Amino acid sequence: MLWNKACGGSTGLACDRARGQWIARCMPPRDTGWEAMRAPWPACNDARPAAGLPPYARNAYSSAVGRAWGSGMAAVAGWRTLVAASVLAVSMAPGPAAPAPRPITPADLVQLHQVEAPRFDPAGRRVAYVVRAHVDDADERSSRIRIVPAEGAGDVHEVPTPDGAGDHAPQWSPDGRWLAFLSDRGGTQDEEAATRVWRIPAEGGQAQPVTEAGVSVSSFWWSPDGRRIAYAAEDPRPDPDKSGEVVEVDRHDRFARLWVHDIDTGAARVLTPPRVHVLDAAWSPDGNRFVLRVADAPTINDYWYRSRIVLHDAEGGDLGPTVFARAAARDLAWSPDGTRLLYSELHAHAMSADAIVHDLATGTRTVVAHDWPGTTWNVRWRDASSLVVQGLRGVRSEFLAVDADTGRARMLARVQSAGNGFSVSPDGTIAYVGMASDMPADIWLLRDGDASPLTRSHPQVAQWARGEVRELSWSSSRDGLPIHGVLVLPPGEREGPLPALVQIHGGPAWAWWSGWMGSWHDWGQFLASHGYAVLLPNPRGSEGQGQAFAEASRNDWGGADLQDVLDGVDVLVAEGLLDPARLAIGGWSYGGYLSAMAVARTDRFRTAIVGAGVSDIGAMALTTDTPDYLPGYFGDPVERRAHYDRHSPIRHVGRIAVPMLILHGDRDTRVPLDQGRMLHRALAFQGTPVTMVRYPGARHWLSDRRQETDLLERVLDWLDRHLQAP
Repeated sequence: MLWNKACGGSTGLACDRARGQWIARCMPPRDTGWEAMRAPWPACNDARPAAGLPPYARNAYSSAVGRAWGSGMAAVAGWRTLVAASVLAVSMAPGPAAPAPRPITPADLVQLHQVEAPRFDPAGRRVAYVVRAHVDDADERSSRIRIVPAEGAGDVHEVPTPDGAGDHAPQWSPDGRWLAFLSDRGGTQDEEAATRVWRIPAEGGQAQPVTEAGVSVSSFWWSPDGRRIAYAAEDPRPDPDKSGEVVEVDRHDRFARLWVHDIDTGAARVLTPPRVHVLDAAWSPDGNRFVLRVADAPTINDYWYRSRIVLHDAEGGDLGPTVFARAAARDLAWSPDGTRLLYSELHAHAMSADAIVHDLATGTRTVVAHDWPGTTWNVRWRDASSLVVQGLRGVRSEFLAVDADTGRARMLARVQSAGNGFSVSPDGTIAYVGMASDMPADIWLLRDGDASPLTRSHPQVAQWARGEVRELSWSSSRDGLPIHGVLVLPPGEREGPLPALVQIHGGPAWAWWSGWMGSWHDWGQFLASHGYAVLLPNPRGSEGQGQAFAEASRNDWGGADLQDVLDGVDVLVAEGLLDPARLAIGGWSYGGYLSAMAVARTDRFRTAIVGAGVSDIGAMALTTDTPDYLPGYFGDPVERRAHYDRHSPIRHVGRIAVPMLILHGDRDTRVPLDQGRMLHRALAFQGTPVTMVRYPGARHWLSDRRQETDLLERVLDWLDRHLQAP
């Protein structure tokens, strides 16, 4: 038994035999609306009878740190109270002996929560963050906002969210009295709800709408005095009754404009002129101006490649002067004293970007962390003269302290993290999305160089057979460049060389990093638990080694980048870790591309898995939704079509003789479905064994639970069939 204030009494354990999981509930049973997580460890069964579940628990879904069900009575009115993992562990001990670790299943990975967007309150006492999960076995994930004490002691709370709705993008008011967020709550059955700004008292209460119904908001920003909220909202549809009529390509009618809402009066007014698309904004510290990132069209291509930085008066009017004309989609902020701007600029070929501190008085531009040999991800002002940077060097994330005057960096800590944002408290503590090699992402705190988890959202992982993760480096046989990567090995004792998959990341300006490798997209831990070694290399073109390395694959996809991968395989084969007769290669997006090129240019691999892969680079350059992307690597796709062809797998398909699995979403606009279709058809024509799976409704990134599960099942089955002992 354990006292719980939400129960108004003690809690005890009961076994839900249908799920084979323990739950904690009020004892004696009472309909308080409170129930802790269905804890998946240790599993329960008929050896310990289940107590009857109260009615309010029957439709509850499983949460990683616990959840209150129904309308909920919480320790703080208006919040749903969650049970911290440490409390649950006490309530469950002593208990049955832990079962032996078991192989990871596709369902295990798909049910993991995605954690993101930590935000300290102004006093640094609490952290709000977002959890995305499949609620009540829904196919699509929905998002919830949780709040945890920064000291780690006390209950975790969740903003109550109506069924079918999702909350995200939490932001504290400057005085800490309110938490605002974006939500699609409030729609009817006949009409999908628009995303609006809502707010809820920080100490509990009912959520209140801020922006008007029917207006779709993409982002918002509190004013420095907390009396106004600026937001970017799409123009209304010109004529919703003409949705079935013809569409003129490149004509755009729905731009996001900047609005300001007065909290006291409820009045809202638009600040930016028509046909200017607002992508990001930041208030000046005095509240009189904005710095904006804007584009001339509301397309994803303009978002990534064709935006600029402008200044704009907080009273509105014509768009202000342009500060910088080639902006990147990254952090935008004023310095706390209002004298400098932080923004990012794209490099010449748009493969990477630099964070810039721009002095408004002198025009001086300083590159942030220019003396650091990694890739910057996120940047925050620490105070008027310094910044905190998170980036990737090799396969580890690093936090840096950077002098705003000189741009020079000093390392604060080297951690395991995939980015996904961070927040800095007044005392310099950093809340970020961290992980461990054997534990998925959670909210972590970095204090005085020491990192530790603040939340523990995945206790069920303790049941799983998790692989050993090693960080690797080797030299390229082409030119001696250092190449980094990660190796995941099966758990337990291993005998002899292992069957292995080489998984290539997307991008190529992306990377693998040290940490948890387990999702529909990251196959390392999943396959390792089933006996495979998984090599995750970062060949040239990847992040983690600065601009020159990121641009080293220009005009050479499938060349030196592929050799960098093969060099890593050679090292591991020579060490006796990988079986050269049982190797496969696979990946997603660019990873699918390089996998197809690998089996066209070498006979090292017995099979390939091509997920959303590019097969005809020239055709993709003319059909993708980001047409500025490939010209950065290969130049003009019309004038240099022959050059594009030389690097396209479809032009070398006659040399592919091994079985191939092709996976593709049929609504993918980044790498259109025809890229997979033409590769599938070409291989079928020549009699090469090939299977293609089309995921209905899926875009470039899967999000449907059933499709994610299917993909993982197919990948494992494919490898089991094609990497049998020769």
